[in-house]
Amino acid sequence: MKRSGFSTATLAIVALAALFLTALTLTAASLLRTGRQGALSESQAEVTRFVSSAEVAFNRSLLGVDILLTTIAGQLELSKRLATEIDPVPASRVMQSVVQANLLVQYVALLNAQGGVVASSEAAAGSLAVVLPKGFVEDTLAQVVPTLTISAPKQSFTSAETVLYFGRRLKMSDGANMLAVAEVNMATLTTILLQGVDIPGLEVTLETRAGQLLASAPYIDKMVGKQLAAPLALPLVDPLQQNQGLHRLSRLGEVPSIMAVRPALAQNVLIAASVPIEVALLAWRKQRQFVLIVASLFALMVLAAGGFAVWYFHHLRRSQLAVTQDKATLDQALGSMVNGFLLLNGQHQVVQWNRRYEEIFPWQAGNMTPMMPYRQMMHLAAVKRLPNGTGAEIQSWVDRRMDMLMDPKGTHDVLQPNGKIIQVAEQRTPSGGVVITFQDVTQLRRAIDEVEHLAFYDALTSLPNRRLLTDRVQQALTASERSGRFGALLFLDLDHFKILNDTLGHDLGDQLLLQVAQRLKSCVRVEDTVARLGGDEFVVMLQSVGAQAIEAAALAKSVGEKILTSVNQPFTLDSHTHNCGCSIGATIFGQGHQTPTDLLRQADIAMYQAKHSGRNALCFFDPEMLKTITARSDMEKDLKRALAGGQFRLFYQVQMTHGGTPVGAEALIRWQHPELGMVAPAAFIGLAEETGLIVPIGQWVLQAACAQLKSWDSRPKFKDLQVAVNVSARQFRQADFVNDVRDALARSGANPNRLELELTESMVLHNVIDTIQKMKELKSIGVRLSMDDFGTGYSSLAYLTQLPLDQLKIDQSFVRNIGIQATDSVIIQTIIGMAHNLGLEVIAEGVETKGQQDFLLEHGCPLCQGYLFSKPLPLSEFEMFLC
Repeated sequence: MKRSGFSTATLAIVALAALFLTALTLTAASLLRTGRQGALSESQAEVTRFVSSAEVAFNRSLLGVDILLTTIAGQLELSKRLATEIDPVPASRVMQSVVQANLLVQYVALLNAQGGVVASSEAAAGSLAVVLPKGFVEDTLAQVVPTLTISAPKQSFTSAETVLYFGRRLKMSDGANMLAVAEVNMATLTTILLQGVDIPGLEVTLETRAGQLLASAPYIDKMVGKQLAAPLALPLVDPLQQNQGLHRLSRLGEVPSIMAVRPALAQNVLIAASVPIEVALLAWRKQRQFVLIVASLFALMVLAAGGFAVWYFHHLRRSQLAVTQDKATLDQALGSMVNGFLLLNGQHQVVQWNRRYEEIFPWQAGNMTPMMPYRQMMHLAAVKRLPNGTGAEIQSWVDRRMDMLMDPKGTHDVLQPNGKIIQVAEQRTPSGGVVITFQDVTQLRRAIDEVEHLAFYDALTSLPNRRLLTDRVQQALTASERSGRFGALLFLDLDHFKILNDTLGHDLGDQLLLQVAQRLKSCVRVEDTVARLGGDEFVVMLQSVGAQAIEAAALAKSVGEKILTSVNQPFTLDSHTHNCGCSIGATIFGQGHQTPTDLLRQADIAMYQAKHSGRNALCFFDPEMLKTITARSDMEKDLKRALAGGQFRLFYQVQMTHGGTPVGAEALIRWQHPELGMVAPAAFIGLAEETGLIVPIGQWVLQAACAQLKSWDSRPKFKDLQVAVNVSARQFRQADFVNDVRDALARSGANPNRLELELTESMVLHNVIDTIQKMKELKSIGVRLSMDDFGTGYSSLAYLTQLPLDQLKIDQSFVRNIGIQATDSVIIQTIIGMAHNLGLEVIAEGVETKGQQDFLLEHGCPLCQGYLFSKPLPLSEFEMFLC
């Protein structure tokens, strides 16, 4: 049976090879036949297009000559004259001008009925007889309807060149016939027919219907004017549509050709063009040679493939037994594997799998079939994993898994719905398929996680231990060095923890430690770290808590106080209620070279200082910093009490002309502290800015200044004074600042024109568009606007011209250096000049000496403010000063 099967296969291969060779032969023959027909058709189309365009060009030339002859008749007014009235000299000039306007015609003449020249374009030859072809004059004059006629080729009597004559019959006023004749050079006419076209083998003839050759290309002198073999008949039948062997012979070479003929406008004139069939088929013959070579090569390949197939089939039969034995061995090996196995082909279809795979994924065991698409298997897995998932969610999961399959990157873990962890390894096969193995690593991963947890986390509280804390502190130090921001470390020790362990036992002590750990985590941010070092010692690391050390310390103190409050709440330990406190040591990091060990030691020292100071307290490693923080916190509380208790006062510093006339005053805030006495603004304005208290303080100053303006309305010496109020950046950037100003003026009834708001350069340039809008709204109310401390910032003249200011205020730092630093004097002069150019009022603050006043007066600054005139005074003393 094996030999019978081999013989059958051999016969099948031979038959298949014969079938391929037959098909190849038929295909080649069909291709050659189609190519030949296409080449002839393309040549026919090319010749037809050429004849059509040649017809158009020739007819255009005929019309040009006809119009030329008609134009001569019109210009000479022949229809109104007798033949005897034609003067040859002026007529010759007319004809010369007409000939010069036409490139085709080289000579024209007007002949009588006997062929005598009446006038011509050649004045010198005007009396010479024109030798026309025999019968041309008679045939043209005999036409019933005058049309353009063409003569047989003739040698020109003027140039000795071969020419054609075009004639038209004309009527005189007495009815006598005249003949207008134009001479056209044969070479020029041939050029018009060809139009620059270059078609290999092309023959073109211009001939009469009787077969007389008028012109040709290529030009053959001996054939011009001769009778061709046979007259052409119209319409010309396309030789490609006839039976094989019927071809039209070319007019000149008389070889089988593809031809096209078109009649011209001139009576009895035809235009013919032809290309020899041999020339038309040149490209096809090259193609035929190529096709035959390719077909021969394919035939050899088919024969070679057939021979190889016979050999291969014989070899395959010998290999089948070996393959069967190898497959049995492979099946046995796959069945004994401890890992799941899945083989996909290049189309990602399932080829093979083992029993272990079905054990790992039991929900797929009954649904798998050979050649099943892997995507379908993943859809079953997605439905199992996402039992409540939408269609879109399931499809998204499948797409992600298929993307991983398209670009395998080694191994990855997959968590099963039953909680097991399966390690999946994917590897490409040489054929484009994928081998996937599945290993249950649940126990291994759990063991690794347990070892890692024991190494880096506290066994009781699951908080980071000392090792992990040290690593995180080092990372925080590196991040602080990069960002320039500060962090803090809090070292916490429970007070009297040993007593709890000794009296109630270690179990309740462990419960307390667990609850303390939870409370500590609730007091900090997610990015912060809470760790247990052992026993009752905990550490809290706060990352990136401030750009300045004082700011970081303030936040660390706030978190420490929050921890103290939380730990001081009672703990419930089984049936016992336990009250506990803690001592906290704090240190700041982020400045200078520090190590985790240094920070822990500093915080530990500070923690023992807290214990020695009475326990249940917070202590910083730097005592001076703690004092500063405490003072800052106390001042913030005092500022809030000052606002509520009316402890702020307004002082006024007069603004004067150089002649001593007061024009206004600057309102300056002072704090009447119940314990510290009068506090200057420098001591509290910065803190008010940072805490946001500057906004309500600024509103109080604005309202108090407006109220004072209103109270001065009834006093003649004060009713024209203006009051300048400083506006903080934070206050100005409030969305309702303009409404606050409008409300203060409305409540007090003060004149808006007497209120002046002083803005700083940095405030104005922070957000120019918003600033300009607010300033315009304030101007619409009537409030005056002054730029305070002018020259200390980065003023741009372009922005300055857009701001609706009333005044520039020269900063006292420049005034102080008058006569000391030349550059400051130049700056003052520049500011004054700028103010004058912009139409702004200018005032100088900080004027303390007569020399400074004289300099300002000399350089055009009309207003001054400073200790030379008066220091800031309380309201009563200010009023007495002006009186």
